[in-house]
Amino acid sequence: LTLLKVPLDHQKSATDRRTIEIALARVQARDRNNYQGPLFVNPGGPGDPGTDFLFKSADSLIRLVGPSYDIVSWDPRAVGSTVSPLSCFPDEESRAQALEQEEHLWLFRDNTTLAQLATRMQATAEGCLQYSPDILPYIGTIASARDLYLMNRLYGFSNDSTQPPANLSSGVLDVNRWFFDQQFFLTSYIDSDKVLDDFFNLCFLAGQSGCAFWHSSVASIRQAFITIDENIHKAPVRVGPTRQMDWSQFRLYMWNALKSPVNSWSGGGGLHKFLSLLERDQLTALTAVSADALFEYIAQGNHELQSNQTLINPSTGLRNGGENAEVIAAVDNPYLFTDISSYLLFFTSQQVLKTGYLVQSILGTRGILSGFLKTASAERPTAAFANITTSYPLLFLSNLRDPITPLQDALNNSAIFADSVVLRANMSGHTTTAAPCKCANEAVYDYFNSEKLPRPETICQADVLPFGIRPTITNAVQVEES
Repeated sequence: LTLLKVPLDHQKSATDRRTIEIALARVQARDRNNYQGPLFVNPGGPGDPGTDFLFKSADSLIRLVGPSYDIVSWDPRAVGSTVSPLSCFPDEESRAQALEQEEHLWLFRDNTTLAQLATRMQATAEGCLQYSPDILPYIGTIASARDLYLMNRLYGFSNDSTQPPANLSSGVLDVNRWFFDQQFFLTSYIDSDKVLDDFFNLCFLAGQSGCAFWHSSVASIRQAFITIDENIHKAPVRVGPTRQMDWSQFRLYMWNALKSPVNSWSGGGGLHKFLSLLERDQLTALTAVSADALFEYIAQGNHELQSNQTLINPSTGLRNGGENAEVIAAVDNPYLFTDISSYLLFFTSQQVLKTGYLVQSILGTRGILSGFLKTASAERPTAAFANITTSYPLLFLSNLRDPITPLQDALNNSAIFADSVVLRANMSGHTTTAAPCKCANEAVYDYFNSEKLPRPETICQADVLPFGIRPTITNAVQVEES
């Protein structure tokens, strides 16, 4: 781990000497005889520390791209070990209390919860302006992109210290966001429901012995879920002798279960068993299970859930490195909603409610925060991106059903970059790591080692689906020579 000193403001004047230090980590190439240079990777978020990601994922990344690259990652501005950090609270205790209060408000579909969420976001914005006023304008995406360019210079790729390169290098993007207008929210809603429908279908295929929430038809499974949801909306359910789970919490748990279906839906502690316990009103027997434990139980899907068992969520920090995710997105997209009234009007409109049953609002949180923060990135695009040429065409990866970064966003982004290709994976979940997929992995390996791109419209099939179901069709990757 090392620190790279970069200008706080890349457009600074001659008298502005302010800097920040970006935390960098590197795993050196194991095959030095066939060394191909550095490969920069970052998990996104926004607000996720890349250095932690690299240390945890180094072996998997080496298997994916081969042993001939130095793999480098970093903590973006205001994240992790990078100096200066972002803070919107006076201390860690205050931050933890804020998380506990707001987390269950992330998923909603009524005015009361929206108003509560607005109050939380207003408090967060006021704290950001009080405790981090100097760094706020300089934590946006463009500043981070310029930092990445300076990291490239460490490897001698450019002699120009002031201008970005005319052509971008090659790259693979497995997380694709299209966050330029309010319509962005609607695509996520639609795909959330597609993933939920996939759960109903696969539960039925798994049969009564494989899925504890099984009913005699897909429609019956869907109706059983809707009944549970409507009942919790009317009144919270008791978990053990003293705890309660309300409707917003139930929706949050469901939302997290959509991200990683293979791990979260099946098995001894999977989503199917959780819904079955809810349906049979048996959560009261789980005397030691807290809301955090239920969150882990659904998100991880690998725990036997028993009446005498205590499950502890190992994650002790805030989501995505704390308030960073919401603040970075808000700074990138100031005034997405200009006031509370416009926010409430949009999210309670028939247009939004008709887009799907399982409405999620993580991005809505960022939309409302931007209205309170009233701080924009110091450097922002002056025109829409179009017809960008890279030194080698980019490869985009996207699942056919992704509840966070849906396929349409990948297609929108690909349209900006000349000759780029979108490789589709026929699976549900967030990114192509949501299920084992040899087809997609081979495409990435070939891209970095043989400069081969999949043919447009190529669809990869996951190797295994939730409940241990094996796909019946495997789509081999078709490639074209560079």
